[in-house]
Amino acid sequence: MMLMLSFGSGPMFIIWSLSSFDPMSSGSGRVIIAGLASVIFCFISGEKLPKNLIVWLHCGAYGLLSIALPFLMVPIALKYIGTSELAIYLSSIPIFVLLLARIFLKEFISIKKWIGFFIGIVGLLILSEPQNFNIVNFKEVVASILCITISICLAGGGIIIQKMPKCHPISFSAGAFLISSLFVIPIFIIFQPETIPPAKPLISLIIVGVFSTFIGQLLRVILVRRAGAVFTSINGYLVPLATCSFGILFLSETLTLITILSFLIVITGVIVAQDFDKNLIIFLRRFLR
Repeated sequence: MMLMLSFGSGPMFIIWSLSSFDPMSSGSGRVIIAGLASVIFCFISGEKLPKNLIVWLHCGAYGLLSIALPFLMVPIALKYIGTSELAIYLSSIPIFVLLLARIFLKEFISIKKWIGFFIGIVGLLILSEPQNFNIVNFKEVVASILCITISICLAGGGIIIQKMPKCHPISFSAGAFLISSLFVIPIFIIFQPETIPPAKPLISLIIVGVFSTFIGQLLRVILVRRAGAVFTSINGYLVPLATCSFGILFLSETLTLITILSFLIVITGVIVAQDFDKNLIIFLRRFLR
C-alpha cells in the first residue's frame, strides 16, 4: 500500500510544485532532495558508500539513466499532459524491460512475451493518438515522446542492476542518487526560482523528493528483499490506478475513453508478457499459507 501511495502520488505533487518552480528546477530539485535523504539514510543505517570502482560505474550509469534524465523529463511532460496519461506510459516499463533484456542480456523471449510486447505498443500508440499529430498539438506530441523515453530510461535501469556486481541495495542507491545529484546541481542553479517559493509548491517538491523518490525506492528494495519480485510487480499494477485517483480527486482531471482503453490494452500486454497468471498463483500460495 505504501509503495502504491509513494509512487502514485508523485505526479500530483510535481504538478503542485510547477506553480512556482520551472520544470527543470522541479526535476533537479527532486533529485537533489532525494540524494541528500539517501546519503544520510545510508550512514544512519550503518552502510557505507560503494568502494569498488566497477560498482561506482554502475551507480553512475544508473543514476544518470534512471534517475537524473527521467526525473528531469517528467515535469516537462506534465506541463502538457495529465497525470493519468503519464501513469499509463510508465506502466509500460516492463514492456521495454523485455525488449532491452533481449538486446543487451541476450535473454530468450518467448512468442507469448512478444505478443504481450506488441499489445502494449498498440496501447501506447492509441494513447498518443498519432492521427492527431499536427502543429496545433505539437507540445502534446513532444510530451508523449518524452514519456516513452522516460519509460525506456527506467527500464534500462533494471538492466543495469542485473549486470551490477554484488552490492548492498542501500549503498548502491546512495551512490546512484549522489552521482545524479551532482549532475543536476548546475541545472538547479541555472533554473532556480528568483524568489523563495510559497509554502505549497515548496513542500510539494520536498514531499516528491523524500516520499515519492527516496522512500519509494527504499520501499521497493525492502519489498523485493522480503516479499520477492513477484509481490513487487503485482503492486506495480496498482500504481497507475493510484495516480489516476489522485489526479481525479485533487487535480480535477477527467478520464477519457481513449485513456481508459489504452490503459486496459497496455496492462493486458504487460500481463501477457510477464506471465501474470503464474506469478499471481505463486503470490497467493505464498501469502495464504
